[in-house]
Parts: sequence; C-alpha cells; structure tokens
Amino acid sequence: MNPLVIGCAVAAVLAGPPLYAQYASGGLDGFTALVRWLVVAVLCSVGAALILGLVKRYEQEWEEKDEAEAREAAQTAAETEAKRAAEEAEARRASAG
Repeated sequence: MNPLVIGCAVAAVLAGPPLYAQYASGGLDGFTALVRWLVVAVLCSVGAALILGLVKRYEQEWEEKDEAEAREAAQTAAETEAKRAAEEAEARRASAG
C-alpha cells in the first residue's frame, strides 16, 4: 500500500467537501482551496505512513514469534523422540543381556 495514495484518498473524503463548499460559496478561491487540500493530503500521507510502519512492525513481530514457537515445538519433539529412542535401546539391551 502506498501511503501517498491513502493520504490523498483520505484528504479527498475528509477535506474535499468542506473546501468545495467554501469555494462554491465564494469564501475561498480555487488556488487556496487546493493548497489547503494539499496540506491535509500531506498530513494524511504522513499519518498513513506511520500507521503502515506500525502494522509492518507488528507483522514482523508476529512472524518472529511464530517462528520461535515452531522452533521450540520442533526442539521439544526432537528431545521427546531422542528420549523415546534411548529408552527403547535401553530396553533392548536389558532384554538381550
């Protein structure tokens, strides 16, 4: 996702109608309305970039946590299998000897 696109879309939804109403009523000229919309779009883009950065960081943390849990589960399974194999070998030695 591109923060600039998100910011422009949010600015169009939030600031567009009020700015257009002021322009249509003669309270603002076209250039001033566009400059104000641009300022809102830049601020919304910065906010979107920060939010997307947070989301990406949380996704990385979740992936790292999942990988750690998978490694721990694999280690536990390997230890359990090694213990079972050692017990079987000990039982075979005891019954053979």
